Amino acid sequence: MKSSFYKNLQDNFVMIRFLHSQDFIDKVKYDSTILSIKESRKKINKHSAPSERKILLYCIDTLFEILNEGDKKKIFDFADAIHNIPEIYMQKRNLYSFRKELKAFQRKYGKHYFTFINEVKPHFTKKGPKNKWIYFLPSSDDDFKKLHPIGYKLLCAIGFTALFLPQIIYMVYVLAINPAPDEWTIMLGYAGTFIVGIGLFNIVAAWIHQYFGHLLTVVCLLGGAAVTGFSMYLLYT
Repeated sequence: MKSSFYKNLQDNFVMIRFLHSQDFIDKVKYDSTILSIKESRKKINKHSAPSERKILLYCIDTLFEILNEGDKKKIFDFADAIHNIPEIYMQKRNLYSFRKELKAFQRKYGKHYFTFINEVKPHFTKKGPKNKWIYFLPSSDDDFKKLHPIGYKLLCAIGFTALFLPQIIYMVYVLAINPAPDEWTIMLGYAGTFIVGIGLFNIVAAWIHQYFGHLLTVVCLLGGAAVTGFSMYLLYT
């Protein structure tokens, strides 16, 4: 679905928060906002990917449950916690960047809320995130690391293995198992396997929700394999 759909849902969550910050709730605005959220729910349930559907429907359905409870403060706090979550599907933020907001709500109202924040599941997207540059900052992994310290170390180990293993296998093969002539084409093959490693590393990064899109993965895997294959052809013919 288009970014405008998620922006509309975000605006509706913001409106629910605003309305419940007032002494008197504007009934007309409230009813129109609830109707819009219900329409969004139908589209999400019909068209969204499973992981997206799970999170957004949880936010909407739990919002309705809390609305039925009638506690204005709790409604405000919940809407405040979730109002920016649609930005995940606008490629602006990842799930783990909401750690502070969701954990704060859990501490106040119970750990049975937002249990999905404790799960480690991959998040694949066709396109890379719009603010992908932030993933190169040292602090970009902090939220995931604090939520899953052991899982983070394991994923780092798997990621670096995925990045360097193709190069190691290639160099062992051309230098030890089946020695090739000492030519510049060895380095061409090494570059190809490094590109393959980047594609594999990108797949592992999906578990930290820092996936750079299918295009990068496909280009690196196929392009790197083609460069490596061409190098092997030159070396052994």
